[in-house]
Amino acid sequence: MPSHPFLPASRVGKYEVLCHVATGGMGAVYKAIDADLNRIVALKVLASRLVDNPAALERFRREARNAARLNHPNIVTLYEWGKADDSHYLAMEFVDGPDLGEYILNKGRLDVEETHAILVQAVQALDHSHRQGVVHRDVKPSNFILARQGGDLVVKMTDLGLSRAVSDEDFRVTRDGSTVGTVDYLSPEQSRDSSGADIRSDIYSLGCTVYHMLAGHPPFNEGGLGERVYQHMHTDPPDLRRLNPEVPPALWGVVKRMLAKAPGGRYQTPAALLHDLQHLPGLTASPDETLPASMRRLPEAPEVATTKSDSGGLSFDGADEESAFDASTPDERAAAARQFERASEVLAVGDGPYARHLLLTCCTLDPANLRYRQTLRQVKPTPGGLLGRFMAPLTNLFGKARFKMADRKGDLLKVLEYGEEVIAHAPEDVKAQLKMAQAAESLGLLRLAFWLAEQARAQGSHNPAPLRALARLHERQKQFSRALRLWELVHQEAPNDGEAKRKMNDLAAQETIERGNYKGRVDGSAKRRGQPPTDF
Repeated sequence: MPSHPFLPASRVGKYEVLCHVATGGMGAVYKAIDADLNRIVALKVLASRLVDNPAALERFRREARNAARLNHPNIVTLYEWGKADDSHYLAMEFVDGPDLGEYILNKGRLDVEETHAILVQAVQALDHSHRQGVVHRDVKPSNFILARQGGDLVVKMTDLGLSRAVSDEDFRVTRDGSTVGTVDYLSPEQSRDSSGADIRSDIYSLGCTVYHMLAGHPPFNEGGLGERVYQHMHTDPPDLRRLNPEVPPALWGVVKRMLAKAPGGRYQTPAALLHDLQHLPGLTASPDETLPASMRRLPEAPEVATTKSDSGGLSFDGADEESAFDASTPDERAAAARQFERASEVLAVGDGPYARHLLLTCCTLDPANLRYRQTLRQVKPTPGGLLGRFMAPLTNLFGKARFKMADRKGDLLKVLEYGEEVIAHAPEDVKAQLKMAQAAESLGLLRLAFWLAEQARAQGSHNPAPLRALARLHERQKQFSRALRLWELVHQEAPNDGEAKRKMNDLAAQETIERGNYKGRVDGSAKRRGQPPTDF
């Protein structure tokens, strides 16, 4: 008796089964022909034992819904889903070729050029699904099918059974603390809770897949289930170059970043990963040249303009905030804009914690955008459940430790990223705000630097430190009049501050020289020192 119910010539609705292809936990896949269109399809039929299982049936339907949103040459196309008699089925594009897992098994390991060509196409598939708001959540070699079209290697991503649409209610289906995915390719956050998976989890799983291609096995392939999960969470993967000397340092650097334990340490979008793959030393030819003509790189997403905002009431005439540092790529800004749209939708249905997660990602992708930070700071962190409330103090301590470590290392972007987590739990932390302002200024994000300093000033009404920071910022922008008024406020708060007294004298003289009105300016300055300024 076969383990699959349909033999050749069997019918499932309008589809005639030609042969059995594979059997998995959810059911079986057949090669079949659409009798109406005379088209060969891959027919995926849900196992009869699962038809009355609500979770399995929902997973099957979800695969259909999410697959229907995707239309890309590197993703298996869904033609139809439906029910015939008691059989639930998906009719999909039939791809004649082995899956990547079988391919690696037969070859032992792949060479660098072939791995690069496969990886580029896999990233193209993830990029498209990400743009459509779909997270795969089960990226692994067996979910990429390899085929030949006109002599070219073509990669097709398949099996969206665990996927979720980020902006839909679908993401609530597995919010029960369960773990989904395949352990050899499972991201650390998925092993804790499947609801923590986002596109960066898919990037981690793809990193494990690339490692498997180049080494002949996944990064952590020894020990039992618990031991492997622990290694994903806490152990650095062995250096690929020791296992495969042909792997160039630059490619290993890309894979290591994909395999970062913390999601914030990975590539934040497939587009950013694809950018680095296009500029690998020794593999500098455009990846498009390795793809079939029908699969050339998709057009870049249009650049999304950074949202401007005033600096807390100050009239700031500084330079373009990206003059000293390219804070983000056009792809990253476009991705941030899409994440912001999703965050707005999630906020509308009252899911603050998930909205915070999306907004933090926005700030990481586009650090200069004040709108994202302003919105983020309006959404207060709310640890869920008894465990969440118990863990909150530890989480806060961990966040502060990461922030301090980034500051010590001089990792300015991480200071801006981790600083938002610190401020979420301690908005009165003036010191953290000023560290962030200093980092923003060093990166050339001047508007952000002014805004952060103003936020610190709002929290510390009698603290001279934010006033000093703002005064120095204005002075460096040669806005001497504003700097002078701020130093006067510092002097009021700290009458014995020697720097404030010196700056007041120096800036009064400097402003007078610039205006060419020595006497009138000195008289006006002397009068102001006797009373608080009225325009600040």
